[in-house]
Amino acid sequence: MSKHTNFRRHKMCGHDAEGLKNFWEKVIQEQTKQREYEESRLSKSALSKLRHEWTLRLEGRARQVQAQMKTQKEQMMMLSIETLPSPDKTVA
Repeated sequence: MSKHTNFRRHKMCGHDAEGLKNFWEKVIQEQTKQREYEESRLSKSALSKLRHEWTLRLEGRARQVQAQMKTQKEQMMMLSIETLPSPDKTVA
């Protein structure tokens, strides 16, 4: 009788293992579908396009500000050179 009982347990374990396998395969399949849906949704989203556009705008603005600062610095250098007394002029 004990051999018969062991056989039933083995059969139940096999059935349980198959059930667990099916359960986890469904879970994995659902998660895969959700991930694919989310990736699809994000790829269609305008957010990445907007971020790229704003990055380009900010980079352009940064270059513009740097050029303006460089121009101001050059102008200040020119003014300081002009205000210095010239060595060829002599005071009589």
